[in-house]
Amino acid sequence: MVLVFGISVVVHAPAAFVINQMPKIRGLILEGVQGSIWQGSAQNVVWKRDNIGQVSWNFQPVKLFSGKAEFMVRFGRGSDLDLQGKGMVGADLQGVYAEKILASMPAASVLKKVTVPVPVDVAGQLELTIQDYRYAQPWCESATGSLVWNGSEVRSPIGTLVPGMVIADLSCNNSKLAASGTQNNKQVSAEFSAELQPNRRYSLDAWFKPGAEFPSSMQAQLKWLGNPDAQGRYPLTYLGRL
Repeated sequence: MVLVFGISVVVHAPAAFVINQMPKIRGLILEGVQGSIWQGSAQNVVWKRDNIGQVSWNFQPVKLFSGKAEFMVRFGRGSDLDLQGKGMVGADLQGVYAEKILASMPAASVLKKVTVPVPVDVAGQLELTIQDYRYAQPWCESATGSLVWNGSEVRSPIGTLVPGMVIADLSCNNSKLAASGTQNNKQVSAEFSAELQPNRRYSLDAWFKPGAEFPSSMQAQLKWLGNPDAQGRYPLTYLGRL
């Protein structure tokens, strides 16, 4: 009876009071917190200088029996990145974790965060799925997931590419993020692998091969990339810092 009373006091306590007592996570800012730990919201959540928008949560009491404090969350309303998503976020004796995260945002929002050596615009929607995630400074201890680029387009002054659906596998190990994937249609085929280090430096190794329907307006520009390999593939390598 005492245990039930104690749990009830905690989950019904004002969310703003409880959050103020918790250890701070560097880079995470919560504004306009209201409701309780059981059910509440924050009007604005800022993570690493990006406004994620509104976040709401519902406590999952059944997880207490396995030693976890877990919440169903929805996020993104009012986000600067046009981000929308939902999933499970919790904490246990090992720290903060997340599971079954589904999120989407325009590809153009991501392009604004990186520097590319040529003037391009992109279109389409990025659909992110995270099966499991374990937090550690600065980003993650471990994670697995996938990223799908639907309705993809790459527009440049010399033409437009429509690669079709692009799928990448994602992983994290000690805050080193990795992505790899392939793509193939009548315009172009490609393969890529990318890494983002904890110091925010990124690398991209990729190749692409023009197909039968490769835009004629872009065909003449391929000469600036040098000669393709024996299989007709053009390599691409980028290094930079976010």
